[in-house]
Amino acid sequence: MILLVGDSITHGTDWSNWIDFSPFENIAVPGFATTDVEKQLKQIAARNPAVVSLLIGTNDFGNPTLKRSAEEVADKIYEIIAVLLDSLPEVRIVLCSILPRGAEFSDQITLANGLISKFEHERFTYLDCWPALANGAALKSDFLLVDGFDVHLNSAGYEAWASVLVPELRRSLPHNGLCE
Repeated sequence: MILLVGDSITHGTDWSNWIDFSPFENIAVPGFATTDVEKQLKQIAARNPAVVSLLIGTNDFGNPTLKRSAEEVADKIYEIIAVLLDSLPEVRIVLCSILPRGAEFSDQITLANGLISKFEHERFTYLDCWPALANGAALKSDFLLVDGFDVHLNSAGYEAWASVLVPELRRSLPHNGLCE
């Protein structure tokens, strides 16, 4: 089973449009930051997924009450990954890069992505989604939902993200995506 974990970006679409090769569950919650995912770790372990897809961190920057640095966000993500790898000895983790958003967050998100991309483990993959979704330091405007935020994807944005995420999820599954 594939378990999708994250915030409103992951929550915001019907993944069955793309994931038709494996059972999956989407437990992403709008507004979640890294500390919220840390609170989900026992719930995640109890589901015993084969693959965890994780996209988290944008709300650590975008929520004015959190105001975390890039280093703090990277450390939180490292902690999440370490706990998952330790508590689920067979799991494979696909960590999506924190997506671009408003210009005021660009430097911090770029730095955080640089830090988390350095994590290495045989059951871990860092997936850089920026080439598929970004125009420089921001999401491509034709991928943005018109909702007053600078980070929520529309259907074209989800299509672009799925074009890079879904093949990686398939590769990460045991038996190369063939579910029994």
